[in-house]
Amino acid sequence: MQISMRHLPAASHLFLDYLEDWPRVQRFYPHSYALESITAFARTIQKPEPEDRERLCSVLAEQQRSWGGGQRGVEKLAAGAVAVVTGQQPVLFTGPHLSILKAVSAVKLARKLELEGVNAVPVYWVAAEDHDHKEIEAAWVLDRESRPSSVSVDLSGETPTPAGWMQFRDDIRSAIETCLACLPQSEFAADIRGILEDSYKPGLSPVEAFARMMARLFKGSELTFVNPLHPELKRLARPTMDLVVRKNAEVRAAVSARSRAISDAGYHEQVKVDENFTGLFAYRGRSRHVLRPHDLAPDLSLSPNVLLRPVVQDAIFPTAVYIAGPSEIAYFAQAAPIYETLGRTMPPIFPRISATIVEPRIGRALEKYEIGVAEVWAGRESLKRKAVEGMDDGRLFDRLRARIEEELESLKPSLHAIDPTLVGAMETSRHKMLHQVETLHARYVNAAAKRHETMERHLDAVSNSLYPEKKPQERVVNITSFLVRYGAGVIERLQEKLTLEIREHQVIDI
Repeated sequence: MQISMRHLPAASHLFLDYLEDWPRVQRFYPHSYALESITAFARTIQKPEPEDRERLCSVLAEQQRSWGGGQRGVEKLAAGAVAVVTGQQPVLFTGPHLSILKAVSAVKLARKLELEGVNAVPVYWVAAEDHDHKEIEAAWVLDRESRPSSVSVDLSGETPTPAGWMQFRDDIRSAIETCLACLPQSEFAADIRGILEDSYKPGLSPVEAFARMMARLFKGSELTFVNPLHPELKRLARPTMDLVVRKNAEVRAAVSARSRAISDAGYHEQVKVDENFTGLFAYRGRSRHVLRPHDLAPDLSLSPNVLLRPVVQDAIFPTAVYIAGPSEIAYFAQAAPIYETLGRTMPPIFPRISATIVEPRIGRALEKYEIGVAEVWAGRESLKRKAVEGMDDGRLFDRLRARIEEELESLKPSLHAIDPTLVGAMETSRHKMLHQVETLHARYVNAAAKRHETMERHLDAVSNSLYPEKKPQERVVNITSFLVRYGAGVIERLQEKLTLEIREHQVIDI
């Protein structure tokens, strides 16, 4: 089943037009995301110098060994393959399952390119330089009662330290226990405990732990993980960073002009840019601080911000395509002029798979009450009304409204003949009557829902699973919620059932 992305809560106009109205946004992106466009671009990529490729692959091989990942992807990169890149913050226990969807998208798109005769490797850039600990220290799981429950650790520190240099403390052990205690007991619980305990340990960074768990989940897929904080990778990126420093005034002017163009086109600017924008941070010891134009100097230890990160990433990898979420697609509209200013070419940006996972018991409830996922996104009150109307006479109040409209409409000629001003008074009365009917309808729905306690429980389970915290499931629910219930084979089933061919939100049964 598919749902138009236009029904997805909080989807931006720029993202929707990117999917459905390419000519409207084409001026902001140098390439379309069609497979033939990606394939053509992949065949024109300037390959890294042999020495740089060897340095990159040496680091990647070392990192995969450390995290338990496979070496096949590294070997293919060393032999000249291009990279299908995606990335995500290293959120606790891999965070919302959109991180899994990004990985699935990269694996599937790399295979598509291989079928077109282009050797390609899926690469997962773990955002090691992000320093907002609050965004990565918690995960949400569906507990035994299918209620969203937060599990967290404390990663706070005195200075804004990049995720790659943070370390889990002893509370990671209790977080694992809390997570497992929330989840239902099953035949798969012991295996999931093993994955969590092998991946998340005191002394490890969130980046290391994230990569370890993802490597376990995607074993055999050629998915290759990278921590960009490695000193050798920073050296590979340094020429690009130095160029940004030298051309910073031009970069700032280009990004500012693009931001105005995006705004003038009626879209929201994803990143606010002002006269202090440089696109750079500087490290002071192990803390990361924003650089303003007057702070720039050639000898600083530099780090890119969200708009500069793509061009730095592509200076390290032979990127054929980047797989992005909705917000990232908006970032790239602003990042494109940075590529132009530096004399680089931005790769095609492919929208990641967007999906809701429907468990069997949730599917049965949806079928019983004749509810669709998009109706769940409309909110609990709307969902309750739909369910009540499915169980009782759903047209009762519709008929009442229609009867009121009909009777009032029949009065209009007589009122107008006596006194035309009475027609206005009638309209006022119409609004009041319909408002009272709506109020009565709402009270009826609530009373009927209380009468049907089983229905209330079903609606709670549906809302919690498909619209937790009033957000789409993919943005909240951690993959362990499904792994513990259905086993690690969930990942393979996602790869089998999800498709790159459609640009709609996919609803899949697990």
